[in-house]
Amino acid sequence: MAVRRVSQKNIAEAAGVHVTTVSLALRNSKSLLPETREKIQRIARELGYQPDPMLSALTVYRKKVQMPYFQGTIAWLDNLKKSGAKPSSKVFPEYWAGARERCEELGYHIEEFSSSDMSLTRISNILKARGISCILLPPQPRQVAHMRMDWENYCALSFGFSLTHPRLHLVTNAQYRAARLAVRTVRRYGYRRIGLVTLDEIEVRTDHNFSSGYLAEHRLGDRKPLPIFEYSYGKAASRRSYAKEFAKWFRNNQPDAIIYLDNDVPNALRALGVGPDMCGHASLAAPAEGGELAGVHQNGKLVGRTAVDYLVDMYNRNERGVPQTPFRLLVEGYWVDGESLPRRVVPSRTAPAD
Repeated sequence: MAVRRVSQKNIAEAAGVHVTTVSLALRNSKSLLPETREKIQRIARELGYQPDPMLSALTVYRKKVQMPYFQGTIAWLDNLKKSGAKPSSKVFPEYWAGARERCEELGYHIEEFSSSDMSLTRISNILKARGISCILLPPQPRQVAHMRMDWENYCALSFGFSLTHPRLHLVTNAQYRAARLAVRTVRRYGYRRIGLVTLDEIEVRTDHNFSSGYLAEHRLGDRKPLPIFEYSYGKAASRRSYAKEFAKWFRNNQPDAIIYLDNDVPNALRALGVGPDMCGHASLAAPAEGGELAGVHQNGKLVGRTAVDYLVDMYNRNERGVPQTPFRLLVEGYWVDGESLPRRVVPSRTAPAD
């Protein structure tokens, strides 16, 4: 005999409230008094209420097939201190393009706000007045950044690891796996002395994920890695001192291929008279089309789209404020071939995705 499912209407009758109130309580909406939410949730547990997965699937399907109508505005908030600083939508165009594209598909408008024009307090007041409660935070201009706002009123998601306070849910490229993919692919192309060149600022900004992946892939392949060249542009540092230190590292370690996060590497190799036939190089932030530059494309547009998807889900769950347990959403990159890394051997198979 089939067991009758407990519905929200049953809960409403037991609690003496309207079914809409039950729906709000089960979504933990802060529009209800805490005691009302707790009472309804307790009754739901006592009655053995479980959400209907088929009904949830039908709701998602209907949203997909219906033409999107205007749902609201999502704020893209730049934490810039200097007036006239380049907006992050220009610095990270793929993140911006992916986020804007996904917003249009879901019926949202995305709008830029910048603390270079007004204080974060002023921006917060404007967002409240306009009823904007969803915020996307692009990578911060500083590698370690703090932002003071009344986060309890907002659904907020950050790109990358540079925002250290508050610790929000974040989305970024799967950087550790990107570095492993790069080492594995370069090795399969016939290179054996593979070096990593990076900057101190980038290491902090990426939570050391790229260097960790580089070291791990060597360890898993039972190979000793070359020393990592990690340069820091301090007050006394300069392009000239960088070139000098790079040349010293190159002579001492004699890499036959370099994986890098620092865009000065191709110029530094040219200054030494070293071409791709002598030392191949591959970027960990390569363009999608490949061509001249080989490496891992970080899938920036998909990162932007994923950020919007998760932020909208947070809004639908009424999940606001700083999370007790932040989630890290990692989007896989993929390898692109290029002239900077000529193959020394023909690979027998494609690089495993593991």
